[in-house]
Amino acid sequence: MMRNIEKYRNTFINVLDLEEDDVCENLALGVTREWDSIGHMTLISEIEDVFDVSLDSEWITEFDSYLSGMELLKRLGVDFINE
Repeated sequence: MMRNIEKYRNTFINVLDLEEDDVCENLALGVTREWDSIGHMTLISEIEDVFDVSLDSEWITEFDSYLSGMELLKRLGVDFINE
């Protein structure tokens, strides 16, 4: 079974068409070339599917980096530490 952190990383790799080595904590909306507005909406949709959560528009706005996405998922009950 894949761990949540692996699912999260794979979502970025698959949606933004990144290499595994490209996925790091420095990824950010508008900074990472592949993470544009279209990529952002696709990423949100995929994350909702993968983790079976729903992000409202306010949270979608807050999700502007790799780390902020993890924080949002933690608030929705996704555990990245004790799994």
